[in-house]
Amino acid sequence: MSTGAECYFVERAYRMWYYELQEWPYGETEEYETFGPFDTFKEAEAHLSSNHANPGGWSTEALPGCKHDLLTEMSFGYRGYTHSCDRCGDHLKKEVAGK
Repeated sequence: MSTGAECYFVERAYRMWYYELQEWPYGETEEYETFGPFDTFKEAEAHLSSNHANPGGWSTEALPGCKHDLLTEMSFGYRGYTHSCDRCGDHLKKEVAGK
């Protein structure tokens, strides 16, 4: 179950990720707490998962120019292998033939 809190991941400088998490009561306050810096989106996401309840979703904003050259994680998804960029957190899918 998710909290419904707003959460934003932002790369403010190269490899300097932060996330802003809405404070309680969710949906009723404009107050956010900021965490970071982290070297990668993955590190920031792991910190969120280890230290806070699931917000239920988030948005990300990486600096321009990420070419997804840091593919470090691979997991098998519904229609193929899903890769996520270690720098910006974007998910890329590669279809598996015959699926």
